[in-house]
Amino acid sequence: MFKRSSKIALLQKVPLFKALSQKQLREVAQLAEEINVTIGRRLVSAGELGYELFVIVEGNATARIRGGRTVRLGPGDFFGEMSLIDHGPRSATVEAASDMRLFVVGSREFWQLLDAAPPLVARIMVALSQRVREAEAASISV
Repeated sequence: MFKRSSKIALLQKVPLFKALSQKQLREVAQLAEEINVTIGRRLVSAGELGYELFVIVEGNATARIRGGRTVRLGPGDFFGEMSLIDHGPRSATVEAASDMRLFVVGSREFWQLLDAAPPLVARIMVALSQRVREAEAASISV
């Protein structure tokens, strides 16, 4: 497990959290649970309801999106935010492609986090917009 100061140092390196103040990073560190997973573990499944956001600290994952497209995720990437926002089913199946260290934020903590750290709202909106554009581009090129 990370000490809180180490956790904050890692959070600062994650693009999603870069614009946050030290106080906001401390709040994220309190709300985020650290977990370790082994290669091959399924983290989320497409179609299932989701109640947490995952931020990759170390390692890699593979996301299989409907339509057969595969995306590689690595340190600094995050997933699961869409289900937290709209309470809909997961849009991808994500599995650990290596041993991984993740920060996990549950639904209640996610909304507390957005209240405590308004810059996150803009970053998540940008990430969602980029994902929609990528999905549109993939469906056009098929």
